[in-house]
Amino acid sequence: MPKSYGRNERVAAAIRREMADILQHEIKDPRVNRATVTEVSVSPDLRNARIYISFLTDDEEEIKNAMRGLKSAKGFLRSALASRLNLRYMPDLDLRYDKLLTDSMHLDALIARGLHRD
Repeated sequence: MPKSYGRNERVAAAIRREMADILQHEIKDPRVNRATVTEVSVSPDLRNARIYISFLTDDEEEIKNAMRGLKSAKGFLRSALASRLNLRYMPDLDLRYDKLLTDSMHLDALIARGLHRD
């Protein structure tokens, strides 16, 4: 039997969509201008949302500063999401760095270097 698309999946998708828009259009902190929402998971009781964020850079210091900027804006992000989503309770946001994009950029560079040598 196929798994149904439940409420927490719908909430996660809505949070991902709105968070991406907020990061692109409303955050004024220049440290987070290259942030991308890669995934959102919401707890079954809808009280917690884990938001995975990646950056279009592989500079570790830039990423650390961007994550600090995001964490300092967590209250603003939660408030902005609450105004856009029709939820009884706004989930607590757990912002996490998703290094998958950075790792893939690093692998691409290694492959390109290897091909260039041949």
